[in-house]
Amino acid sequence: MKIGIVKHLNARPLTYGFEKTGTHELVFENPSVLKDLLLKGELDTALISSVECIRNESVLAYSTACGVCAKEKVRSILFFKNKKEVFPPDRIYTDAGSRSSVALLQTLLKKETGRLIEVIPTDPNLILENIQNAHNSHLLFGDNALLATWDSSVYEVFDLAEWWHKETNLSFVFAFWAFPKSESFPDSFFLDSLDYGLAHLEEIISGEKRFSIDMLNSYLKKELHYRITPIDLSGFALFRKYCTEWNIL
Repeated sequence: MKIGIVKHLNARPLTYGFEKTGTHELVFENPSVLKDLLLKGELDTALISSVECIRNESVLAYSTACGVCAKEKVRSILFFKNKKEVFPPDRIYTDAGSRSSVALLQTLLKKETGRLIEVIPTDPNLILENIQNAHNSHLLFGDNALLATWDSSVYEVFDLAEWWHKETNLSFVFAFWAFPKSESFPDSFFLDSLDYGLAHLEEIISGEKRFSIDMLNSYLKKELHYRITPIDLSGFALFRKYCTEWNIL
């Protein structure tokens, strides 16, 4: 079986069981690429952006048992608002790796400004360079956001899960396990991998050398959660409503 694995730290607890069993062929990529491979039939299942589950619901099914979720803070999805430029900007340069974070940013900005802001999918390395040079406003996702540095006199930085929670009092699901509607996957298939990951969370943390232990403990144990709750699904339903009404899909 070919399984699409998100290559960022935020997904490791979900995918760790698949990584360690050695019984499947794994493809490590960004969610946006995994979605394309899944639609082409090159993967049997993949962890993809939640907004793509809405966009492709005629051909894709998804498990609501587990996913990448955040209640009040996500840390790894950040909007960099350039304080030296007119707000709202005409366009925002967004990390090409994720689609849910982009749709969520458009939703939040539409609620605040009444405008649907144009987004330009951009190589995250170029975004990181532009942030250092104080050019434009940007969105970064995953490890790129976690590793970013910025001048606070230039950029006001917003955590998108925190912003969403303040607006709605709901949590947010950023990614689901998806698969073709013609196939069937029991929730246990995905939960078994998650259970393994959660049981070996200290192993995941000790193997990650780019960040401090305190940061990893907060990020993977407190800020993110992986078993989807009714509050998560309520947040997803509201997100679906906004995306549909505002033509973000």
